[in-house]
This record gives sequence, C-alpha cells and structure tokens, in this order.
Amino acid sequence: MSKKRLELLMTEPKTAVKRIILFLSIVLMTMNSGCSYIALSRRTKFVCPTENVTVSISEKVDGEYEEITNRKTSIKLNHFKKGYWVRQEREGYVSSTYELSRTSINSLKRLDKALLITTDVFVSIFLPLHFIVGRNSDYVQNGNLRTVQTVMLFTALGIGVAGWGAVIPAPKRLYPKTVELPSLIRIVTKDSNQLTIVAGKHEFKLSKSGIAVRDFPTMVQFNKGYGYEARDTIDNFKFLEEAKLYDDVAKMLREAEYGIDSTEATLDNSLRAKSWTRSIVFMTADDKLRCDVRTTWALETLDELQYLYDRTMNGNSEWVDFKEDSLDEVTQLNTIKNAMMEAMGGSFKKFLALDTVQSILSAPVPIPLREVEELELLTGTTFATSVSDAVKAVITIVTDNGHGSGCIVTPDGYIITNAHVVKDDTVNIKAILSNKVDEKIPLKFIRMNKAVDLALLKLDTANMMPLQLASTEDIEVGADVYAIGTPADVELGQTVSRGIISGKRKFGGHQMIQTDVSISPGNSGGALIRSNGVLCGVVSSQLNGRKVNDIGFAIPAPIIEESLKIKLNQ
Repeated sequence: MSKKRLELLMTEPKTAVKRIILFLSIVLMTMNSGCSYIALSRRTKFVCPTENVTVSISEKVDGEYEEITNRKTSIKLNHFKKGYWVRQEREGYVSSTYELSRTSINSLKRLDKALLITTDVFVSIFLPLHFIVGRNSDYVQNGNLRTVQTVMLFTALGIGVAGWGAVIPAPKRLYPKTVELPSLIRIVTKDSNQLTIVAGKHEFKLSKSGIAVRDFPTMVQFNKGYGYEARDTIDNFKFLEEAKLYDDVAKMLREAEYGIDSTEATLDNSLRAKSWTRSIVFMTADDKLRCDVRTTWALETLDELQYLYDRTMNGNSEWVDFKEDSLDEVTQLNTIKNAMMEAMGGSFKKFLALDTVQSILSAPVPIPLREVEELELLTGTTFATSVSDAVKAVITIVTDNGHGSGCIVTPDGYIITNAHVVKDDTVNIKAILSNKVDEKIPLKFIRMNKAVDLALLKLDTANMMPLQLASTEDIEVGADVYAIGTPADVELGQTVSRGIISGKRKFGGHQMIQTDVSISPGNSGGALIRSNGVLCGVVSSQLNGRKVNDIGFAIPAPIIEESLKIKLNQ
C-alpha cells in the first residue's frame, strides 16, 4: 500500500470502516444466499419396528415403488417434492403404506432471509451516504478509492437482489432425518386344531362427542397433529351409529379363516366374539379420507355363560380418495363405511394375534391317562389350614431347563406340578423345600398328562403337611385367592400374591380357573389357594405351550385325579 493511500485511510477512518463493512456484506450475502440449499443434502433414515421388512418408496400412492433395501436404509430424498409414499411388506404380515410429508423446518432458509434483510438494510443506508459524503469529503480527490467503493456498493445491491431470487424457491420444509414407520400387523392363520369364532353382537358405545371429523388443510398438518378444524355438522357420518355390522364382522372372521356359520357351531368347537366401538375419528386432508377406531373385542363361550377375555385395540384405515364436494351421497356413504370397516379389521387382526387369544383358541381338550393303572394315594387327615401352612406345602422344582413350583398333596411326598415344568427331563429333577433352601433333594418322575399340563412327582420323605384339593363348590367366582410359588429367581423362594377368582373357563372342553393374580413363569406348578389353605388349582403360566403374561390361569383341583389317573384317599 502506498504512503499516500495509507495517510488517506489514517485521516479518513470512516472510509476504511465503510469499506470493511461493505466487503463483509458482500461476503455474507454471497455465502448466505446458498445456505438454504446446504440442508437439501440431508439424508432420511427409515426405522421399522418389525424385523425383516421390505421397504419401498414412490412419488405416487399408485405409482411404481423402488425398494430401498433393509430397515437401516438411509437415502437422500428430493426436498422440492411435496410428498412420498413408503410401503412396508413382509410375508405373513399386513402390508402398510405410509405417506411421508415434509415436516421439518428448513432453518437455514430463515437464516438466509434474516441475513439478506440485514445486508440489504446496510446497503440501503450506505449507498445514499456514499454519494452524499463523497461530494463533501476531501477523499473525493482520490478517484480510484471512490470508484472502488461505488463498485462494491452496487455489487452488494446486485447480489442482494439475486440472493432473494435464490432463497425464495428453496423449500420451507424438509423431510425428517428419521422416520419411525408403524409396526406391521401379523397375519394369523388358523390351525386345524384351533377353535372357530362366531360373530356376536356389535355395539357403538361412543363418548358424548360421538363420531369426530377433523379437517386438516394438508398432510403436513396431519402429520404434525395440529391445525385441523373439528366439524360441528357431521350428518353424512352419523348413519354409522345406527349401522348393523353383524354381516361385516362375520365377513371379517371368514377372511381371517376363523369364521364359522352359527348353525355349525357347538360349545366344543367354537367361541363367540363380541365387539364395542369406543371411538371413531375421521380425518380429511388433501381430498383424502382416513378413519381411526378404538374397538373392544371380547371372547366368550357360545352359550354366553362364560366370559373369557377382552382387549381394546386401535386400528386405522389407509388414506382413500374423498373429494367430498364432487361425490354423490351413495358413494360418500360407502367410502365412509368402508374406511371404518378397514380400521375395525386392523384392530381385530391385532386382537387375534395376541398370544393370550391364540392360547385360548388353541387350548386342548383334557385327555385322561388310559394306558396306566390308577394309583391310590393316602393323604391322611391333617392338611394345611392357612396361607402360612400352605407356603410350607409348596416347593421349588429345579431341572436342567430352569425351575418351577410344585404342590405337596400327600404326607409321603407326592407332588403335583405342570407338565411343562418337567418337559422331557424326567431324570434330573430336584426339589428345594421351604425349610431346606440350601439343599436340593432328588425327585422321582411318576407320570404326566401333557394335554392337561399336569405331572406327578415323588419326593422320598415323610411327615409333610399336604394341601387338600378343593371341590367344585369350593371354587367361587369373586373369592379371594393366593398364588404361591417361586417366580423369576430360585433365590426368591416361595412368594405369595393375592387376587380373586375372575371366572371359571372352558376352552374346547379344557377347564381353567381365571384369576387376576400376577403369574410369572417360575410360578408354574405352584398353588392357587383359598385363605383356609385349600388348593383351588395348580397355577399355569402357559396355555398349550404359549406364554400368557397379562392374565392368570390355574388348572382346577377337581380335575387333577381324573387327568393323572390317581385316587386320593384319607
């Protein structure tokens, strides 16, 4: 830099500051006008809760889908496009199509706008000042310096205008970095040995608000869950509350291969399914319609005397075309009803896939042991008469496969437990007594009935206090009961849980006691007793080999003798 130029800058500090500000403005504007596009390089990852799913994507719901391989796929989407459709498919599951919308805000576009506005304000202020100050300043004599500043100011102004031209087209919203796809519903195929289901009564038990209709301006608002308008008048939807859905539910059961004509159904081969719709919400967006329902499904015996199980499940339909203003009344009503039935069908498939429901439908008929001689066992006359006594009459059974519990039924050490506790390990079976927790005593396998899930073992000991088996009259619905057994860990020993008898159930001839007592796998083979120590049933955490976690069952004491072909005499 020349000496004269340096002296000029020293004597005119405002000129130097102005040049620096203008230079920085140009740099900022040049950099900023492209920040919005940096975000477009974002990649989107799809996460599928269901394993081994094929995920594919398309720009149209009925267009050609391109597979994006496995569940950890991360791909780059075109953020200028308004939406994509993502499809999940897996054999044995119901396919699902999900509309992906741009829901993430492009914050860099906002930054671009803010900085462009700031820079434009600076240029708007400094450009007039440049000419006003330039005419009255001594540095006008340096024509080169003034020319440079003029060029910089007009360059900044030009870039500012061009910058807006670049920023405005950039998308305001982007596709999210991570997309959590919904879980797929497993398709349950009826086993030939399972019970069938007869369609029962369906009722609408809606809240005071009844059917809700929510109009979303766009899919973006729907995915965000806000911005909708709730309709005050829903006359074209109200007909559903009076609809008779027996035929539709029956069709649903037939499609699931569990349906049977009521004329062919018997107490031994069928159950009845009843349903109550708790809520119905219709949503519209971009001339499309979707329905979400919450339905309670219940299983009961065909004679309706025994209530077995119920669960409330949510279901939703896919989005369907619904240009309401251009559809005639009949088409509207059919579209609305079909959407609701599709949503109900989804909730039923979820209900049918529950392990507990499959266990109930798969419960076998008890088969007495016919190939062995009846075994007479002496019980004596002294039995457990309290919960504390009963705790001493329940042991821990340890095998190579794990552990369970057992009930002492004779003073000389005969023990009842579940067949699935013993499994095929009929040799290496040990017992841990409540008063000898550090000692494992060998047990002898006597016999088992796998169909009823009962086994008889023998402990080589004497003078033990047994449990007395209850009669049918002793097992009363609503009565307080206690479950005794060894839950998750052998170290826990015999623990006691309290509940009530919820009902007496019969699944295809298989009698069970239903209870709300919490049942863990280690409780299997343990005792379900009354407060007087009488054995109501043998606790089971399984039905037909399936784990049951959300409902408690026990094999009734009155069927033990017939099932194991034993006779208990005093």
